[in-house]
Amino acid sequence: MKSMLIFGGSGSIGQAIATAASKVGYLVVLADIKEPCDGDDFEYIATDATCEAQVKKAVLFTLERTGKLDVVVNCQGEYKVDRIEKTSVDELDKLLEVNLKSVFLVCKSAVPILKWQKNGYIINVASMAGLRGKRGETAYCASKFAVVGLTDALFAELQGSGVRVTAICPSSVQTPFVEKSVKLSETDKAKILQPEDIAGVVIELVSSSPRMMRKVVPIEIEGDIDKLEKMK
Repeated sequence: MKSMLIFGGSGSIGQAIATAASKVGYLVVLADIKEPCDGDDFEYIATDATCEAQVKKAVLFTLERTGKLDVVVNCQGEYKVDRIEKTSVDELDKLLEVNLKSVFLVCKSAVPILKWQKNGYIINVASMAGLRGKRGETAYCASKFAVVGLTDALFAELQGSGVRVTAICPSSVQTPFVEKSVKLSETDKAKILQPEDIAGVVIELVSSSPRMMRKVVPIEIEGDIDKLEKMK
């Protein structure tokens, strides 16, 4: 049985990935600050992904439970929609800590094990905001561009190791973060991505041939959702 360790696993996207992975035979471990609402079928370890010691503990916990580390998913995240002049330095620091530092720490802890195994997959959940700038999301875009850049560099570092890494970049996903920040119209609700859509992409990637190396996977929607306008 293969294992999947999901950081940010208690969130809506993490839970959707966990459910989809379990259905195709993965033993799933959720690592998150908060306990999952519906995680009876999964192992859980309380983890602050911005703390290196706790990240290492989650990795070791997974190895103890499963004997191997097959897939590591980074889907922890912080979300902020506002213009740059209304974004505080503290808010920027928080975005960079949760969206970038945690991904760096997880990759740093997992890579030596995956390289030793000569196989494995790291999936970093970034955003379309990490591929193109969006008004009103300056700080958020900066953090997600950084995740894509980290993935790009790690992709190069892992060449020939048997370990794959991909950044998936969804457009707007209906999560509690988005629902608190944006007033969605009925049209928006019809086209916005669902957590299950992101889970489907993750399963497609990890199920693909080891010969397939995919650095960045954009996940678009038709049109766009102007989050800043919806906030007014």
